[in-house]
Amino acid sequence: MAPIKVDYSLYLVTDPNLVPDGTTLEEQVEKAIKGGVTIVQLREKDAETKDFIDRAKKIHEMTKAAGIPLLINDRLDVALAIDAEGVHIGQDDIDVATARKLLGPDKIIGLSVNYVSEATKAVEDGVDYLGVGAVYDTSTKIPKQPPIGISGLRKILSYLSSVHRYMPAVAIGSINLQTARNVLNLSAVPSRSLDGIAVVSAIIASPDPETVSRELLQIVKEPPYWMSVVKDRTPPAIIADVPTIIAKVQETTPLVHHLINRVATNFAANVTLAVGASPVMSENIPEFADFSSIENGSLLVNMGFATPEAVEMYLAAITEYNQRLRPVVYDPVAGGASTLRKEAVKALLNRSHFDIIKGNEGEIFAVAGEMSHMRGVDSTSSSSMEKKVHVVEGLATKEKTIVVLTGPQDIISDGITTFVLSNGHDYLSSITASGCVLGSILTACLTVSLEDRFLAAVAGVLLYTIAAERAAAQPSVRGPGTFVPALIDELYLLRNMCAKGDSSWLSAAKVERFVLTS
Repeated sequence: MAPIKVDYSLYLVTDPNLVPDGTTLEEQVEKAIKGGVTIVQLREKDAETKDFIDRAKKIHEMTKAAGIPLLINDRLDVALAIDAEGVHIGQDDIDVATARKLLGPDKIIGLSVNYVSEATKAVEDGVDYLGVGAVYDTSTKIPKQPPIGISGLRKILSYLSSVHRYMPAVAIGSINLQTARNVLNLSAVPSRSLDGIAVVSAIIASPDPETVSRELLQIVKEPPYWMSVVKDRTPPAIIADVPTIIAKVQETTPLVHHLINRVATNFAANVTLAVGASPVMSENIPEFADFSSIENGSLLVNMGFATPEAVEMYLAAITEYNQRLRPVVYDPVAGGASTLRKEAVKALLNRSHFDIIKGNEGEIFAVAGEMSHMRGVDSTSSSSMEKKVHVVEGLATKEKTIVVLTGPQDIISDGITTFVLSNGHDYLSSITASGCVLGSILTACLTVSLEDRFLAAVAGVLLYTIAAERAAAQPSVRGPGTFVPALIDELYLLRNMCAKGDSSWLSAAKVERFVLTS
């Protein structure tokens, strides 16, 4: 085994076909090394042996000067000819035992894996690190296997955490400035995360590889932005902070970008305005970068449509907001109602980070991969509170998010702390898009409280459900039809009360902390 300590944080894989006009591969690699690349793999699929060796010698001089390893893709003869630090091989290349015999015990040998079975054999064979993926579809290499996504990364990291915690693992496959954070942060499992990311086109094809490398290395080194520490998680302490969040929404007027079920558009816009935020309803992909650049902007993805085209639109928007660390709320509407929707949920979870996932029991169970019973957008399942909390906490932990399960009793969890809220009114289940507009409120609250997403979720649910109780009690309300305008009025009135420092309405809050018994 290779005795040297290798930093796999930012692993550059070369491709001469991607080099921009007016420069050379050697120049791109040199700039990338200046930007912080920690290891280089030279990949030359079409080069003649002499040309491969000549290029490898030049690049090896650069890597040696920088004190980082150079690995050769596939070609042991080239690695031996220039005395490279090691090789990277694929599943169909020379076997690990033969490579080790030829290279010796001090050279690095990496192997590409897609499945736990391949990772298991690689570890048994004595590789020095695993190249995992492709994570996503990539244009730089025709994959022999379909992309494994975040879920595939998790499976391999879970295996390593229980069997070989110290085996380095590097992800590859369409990893760039837009996707790196999600790949690194969402793939992590308890006690195990990726050791680095392998990047090809994002650096080699860049007109400024030094800057891109520096930015990518910063992403690798930085902790997830949602890892905040909250000192007091008791219901009274959280409730006491709720008015601050609601008042801040009115004070800052955050932009809530809706990708929403069209039956809910008008209602959601009115509710967003009522709580003091600014709604925008845009499905125009060229606008997404501009909206996500707004400092106090946020995104609500309400999965009204689950067609492949709609999923691509959702992903385009989420990518822009994720890249800029802007809040994203996901409402998996009817997520378990059809095979099409189940596949849409998987696709979105595999490529996205959501700060809050909100849905009814059937939707949350479907997202968590649990059996659910749905009739259209409605949930017909009725599990015990213990079961629902177990599913909610598991999903929150797995996706590093806040989960809000709505129903007669609302459940909110970050995977560690779980609250059960018992406010609301039956009229909410008798009007169209009641759950959709809660998503608007949650997104507005989240935008002003990204450092404490749990508090934002509690604030949004309490504002909505207590407003519903107050609206239903108005003399003018005779049923669902007259309830809707009264609900909008009460949201507006409660928001103004908070702006004036009046939190008396929260005396109606019914919040308990729930702790699983097993």
